[in-house]
Amino acid sequence: MRAISYLPQFFHRPIMTLILAVFAFCNVNTAEASNNGDSVYRFLELPGSARTAALGGNHVALNNPDATLFFANPAYLNADSHGNFGLSYLNHVTDVNMGFVSGAWHFDNIGTFAAGVRFINYGEMRRADAAGTDLGTFSANDLALTIGYARELAANLQLGLAGTAVYSSYGDFSSTGLAMNAGLYYFWEELNMNIGGAVTNIGYQVSRYDGRNEPLPLDIRLGISRRLEYVPLRLNVTLHSLDRWDMETFRDEGESPTFASNLFRHLTFGGEIMFSENVHVRVGYDHLTNEELKTSTRLDSAGFSYGVGIRYRGFKFDVSRNSFSDLGGITRIGIQTFL
Repeated sequence: MRAISYLPQFFHRPIMTLILAVFAFCNVNTAEASNNGDSVYRFLELPGSARTAALGGNHVALNNPDATLFFANPAYLNADSHGNFGLSYLNHVTDVNMGFVSGAWHFDNIGTFAAGVRFINYGEMRRADAAGTDLGTFSANDLALTIGYARELAANLQLGLAGTAVYSSYGDFSSTGLAMNAGLYYFWEELNMNIGGAVTNIGYQVSRYDGRNEPLPLDIRLGISRRLEYVPLRLNVTLHSLDRWDMETFRDEGESPTFASNLFRHLTFGGEIMFSENVHVRVGYDHLTNEELKTSTRLDSAGFSYGVGIRYRGFKFDVSRNSFSDLGGITRIGIQTFL
């Protein structure tokens, strides 16, 4: 690994450096955010691109990242992101519609900036009182505007920050909030390995739905990505929810899960098969999703995902499919280009 003479010695040990730095970002009061199931603005956890969705979720150490990925790790932004614009759309379960728009600009000696919008429309829903009387319909929507910035700290090491303003409306109730993401991203040339870490959704509600304060879905992630030496396959592994160890689900029936169960519920796996520079096939698996949604004691499709990425005449097309077992699956479509 290339030594950087003016950096402290610990920068020559990238894994330890990233672990320490990412946990340093989380020097905030997280007592109320111990369980993401009780948090608001959960749509902020959804993958922002078809590529990462096909790989199982929000990986923070993907190789050759594009601007659409900065929602998961703002440190993905770099000089190669300049002029990269992307659109992504998905039709979620029960006809919930969601879209992403993002773009990035690089300025020499300053860094790389990005802006993105996420919106979700839950459609029209029936309104009723406690007695079941039909009171008509109401609409529900979520909207988030994110501004990101990243710059190179040293050779192959990027630092990124992003701020998000959130507006959420459900019928007569609405809420606004502010959140911040911070991340690091390192490319280890000698091992052809990427290492990344991110702390996402550090923030608070500015205004509340009904006067009750609710935490944002804080998440700490660490990940690695490496291409195999003799096979055109890149493997991705990400540890998520590192702000808490116990990952209980309703299936545990009040009992704490075993060490092995907890560990695997923190893991997301992804594989990218590179048939050529222009055609990539992807598969992914999120064990926590499988544990929460599976309906069979045997192998269940919940948590599994797949997709494909194709480059053609200056455009990149990505498609992914994620399974939620008997709840169905969702298809995401994305398109990118450079302007």
